[in-house]
Amino acid sequence: MKDNNYFPFERNRYYFGKLLSVEDFEREQSYMNHKRQLMNRLMFGDGVVCGMQVLEVDEESISVEAGVALDAWGREIVMEQPVLKRLAVLDGFDEYDMEEESSGVFYLCIEYQEGPSDPVHSIGAAANEEGKHLEYNRWKEGYRLYLTDAEPETYSGLVNDLYEEMKIVIREQGVCVRQIVPRWIGKNQEAVIRVLIDKNGGTEPLAFQYELELDGASAAGDHKLSVSFRESEWKQADTYELTYKIQASANIMDGNIRMVSGSCLWEQGEYRKVYPIETEWNFRVIAGKTEQAVWDACYQTAMEELLHPIQQPCLYLAKISVIQAGDAYVIDGIENLPYKQYIWNNRLLGAMERMALETPNGYVQSAVGQKALGHVKTGHVSGPQFASGLVEIPFGIGGSRGQVVYSQEIVHGLGVGIVHITAAAVADKQGGREMVYGVRDLFPEEKGHVNVEVAVKLNIDTGSFVIGLRCLDEIRSGSVSVYWLAVREKEDMGIQMQQVLQIRPGMPRLTVRQSVCFEAWIGEEPQTDIHWEVRDQEGGMIDDKGKYTAPNKTGIYEIHAYSEDDFISDAVAYVIVSDEVG
Repeated sequence: MKDNNYFPFERNRYYFGKLLSVEDFEREQSYMNHKRQLMNRLMFGDGVVCGMQVLEVDEESISVEAGVALDAWGREIVMEQPVLKRLAVLDGFDEYDMEEESSGVFYLCIEYQEGPSDPVHSIGAAANEEGKHLEYNRWKEGYRLYLTDAEPETYSGLVNDLYEEMKIVIREQGVCVRQIVPRWIGKNQEAVIRVLIDKNGGTEPLAFQYELELDGASAAGDHKLSVSFRESEWKQADTYELTYKIQASANIMDGNIRMVSGSCLWEQGEYRKVYPIETEWNFRVIAGKTEQAVWDACYQTAMEELLHPIQQPCLYLAKISVIQAGDAYVIDGIENLPYKQYIWNNRLLGAMERMALETPNGYVQSAVGQKALGHVKTGHVSGPQFASGLVEIPFGIGGSRGQVVYSQEIVHGLGVGIVHITAAAVADKQGGREMVYGVRDLFPEEKGHVNVEVAVKLNIDTGSFVIGLRCLDEIRSGSVSVYWLAVREKEDMGIQMQQVLQIRPGMPRLTVRQSVCFEAWIGEEPQTDIHWEVRDQEGGMIDDKGKYTAPNKTGIYEIHAYSEDDFISDAVAYVIVSDEVG
């Protein structure tokens, strides 16, 4: 039900005595839905908003975490709770021939789905096979998970399509070779052509080569470029990447890269083939910055092209590699969101901008809203890690005796956990500056001293702190400069890393109605103050001591353990319930 007919926007006009029909009420819903979906489509695009991580449960099963996504038509896909599935029961699995393939790849996709629900008696409805006159009272929105071995032929509809063009060059014997060319190159500037080789778990060594003709660019002064790969010359892996530098023309022009017909030779083990490929890529040589070209192209794109692209992309949640094991299969690995179909919402963009402001070139600036007299520098030697900084704390028009002021929250840059922080006010003195750590009164007061007490409050869980100042005398200046030093010892880092909750046993196999006792551990220390729960509906029962009893039906069920202690994270274990213990 891919309803992409947003227009025209018409809504009901109400007046006294108006007769409302089913069509009127449907138009009321369509108007609001189409407006919202149009804004979703044009302002946010399509992709995962949050969650929907795919995890391997066992050799045959996966778990998809709860989350929210937007599809290519702007419709919301909501997974309100985690889903555990065996690959074999998902749509699309039957199309994979285990006898012909020794290894391969599935893509787990999700799509919006809705259907009628809540049947009710209706006099005007036609009788069904049972002779009942039923109509459905509601539309229930949901989703469908399915598997496919199809991957995007191009980047059409994906974020990458805005700045680079990808085309598949070779697809043979489970191997896929893609070539990627930038869409814009500055004149006389260098750019990189990338060739990606994905073996998808294949074992036979491969080699290939082909020739490219360059128009509007050159490679080492030549308008031809040879692309070649021989796996025996590389360290064995499942994926490889080749890069070739080209230099754009000195003139603004439309460039082109073409494969020379008949130049593509392929070898895989004893198999050899000549590919009659005539693929080409286009790019533009420009005078300005490529970032500006991408910006302009995005805003100049016609609305019809955005709303009705030639190819609507699937929402790929994960790339799942499988290996044949007899007449069955095992999961070899999972890559989440292989085509980076994320939604960049304002909160995420704000966080990235904040990080860019706070951590330029390894430095962390002072807290936002305070005058930065310098930067906070972080570093480490073979022993401790350290961070230091200088921050100016405002007093307004001056400070009176006994007045207390606080800095804004300062991120020290050493991560969460316990760190040791020392701070002191910087005082101007005739002939130089000085700082006093600890009690100010122990040193004789001199003209120009900043007579304040300094204290620091550390927030262990956020990796930040606040500096407090108390005036021991009247301060005429509008602000006070405070220097601080934060140190974390290696031992402190180790303590934090050990605070990890684990469940034992990790993945027991039970028969229906069988029981097992779970235990929670941190390192080698058993934990007693633990809360236990079964996250799946009808997934069995577990008491407050960790004793789990399996349900009457088979499946894979998630056990959740957590503590109210701030230093202990939660943990998850899975139970495999079958008719017979494997």
